[in-house]
Amino acid sequence: LKGTSVTVDAPAAIITPTIATPSAVVTATTSKSDVYDSVIKQVNKQLGAILSENNLPGYTAVGLFEFIEPNAFFLSLDDGSNPPGITAFKTKILYTFDNNLSLTKIGLFDLDYTVQKYRTVFGSNPYVNSLRTRIKNPNYKGKLLDGVISTGGNTNTITPPSASSGNVTTTEVTLAQIKTAYDKTKLLDALKLSDSYILKNPNDLEVLRIRYRSYYIVGKYEESLAEIKKMEALQGTAFERTIACDAAVIGKIAKKTDISAYYSTLCKKK
Repeated sequence: LKGTSVTVDAPAAIITPTIATPSAVVTATTSKSDVYDSVIKQVNKQLGAILSENNLPGYTAVGLFEFIEPNAFFLSLDDGSNPPGITAFKTKILYTFDNNLSLTKIGLFDLDYTVQKYRTVFGSNPYVNSLRTRIKNPNYKGKLLDGVISTGGNTNTITPPSASSGNVTTTEVTLAQIKTAYDKTKLLDALKLSDSYILKNPNDLEVLRIRYRSYYIVGKYEESLAEIKKMEALQGTAFERTIACDAAVIGKIAKKTDISAYYSTLCKKK
């Protein structure tokens, strides 16, 4: 299987250029939908300046907004040059905003097609484990959001508004979607979809199996072992020997000698 890992590095320096303040103001009574809608309209209006500031081609399109409470979002950008099979966005820009909707850029990340990971151009990502609300840009005409939407984060709330409305709706993730993504070797999609699914179905062994295998394939060995530990806790004395054998190998690769030895013992049991 081939995976698409999109982890973001986190260097120390933070650069804070800003975008001019728009007329909209956030108050205590402003709804999330209105805030999202205002930010989306502002970014689309100022896209030329954003692309110029970040030395991006003028034809680059905004595909996705990923909002993080209370006042941050990732801007996912598509320059149309993705190789076949790569569905992650080429560039991500991380912004925070104040009550005047003045945007401050705190991170810029570029997808390395060779290793299929994001590299940090500058700034940092303090929101690795944060819940994200994903909203498709109503102006986006590209193909990266066809089918499964997958752009990282702790859950997969897919929220495409209409071109004329900022109202937010949520699409429920299903086991079938996760299995389809995994079977098609879209491991990043499978993992991100399952992030949401597992919150409501924490004891689903089939999903946990997909998660540990996917994490292993994309090189996240500790995460893979964590999923295996959950399966062991759920299965108890019926813990599958084949999974124990997998865990022994993963632990060895991760240089977790104690864990590897523990699962090696279970692997050898008949």
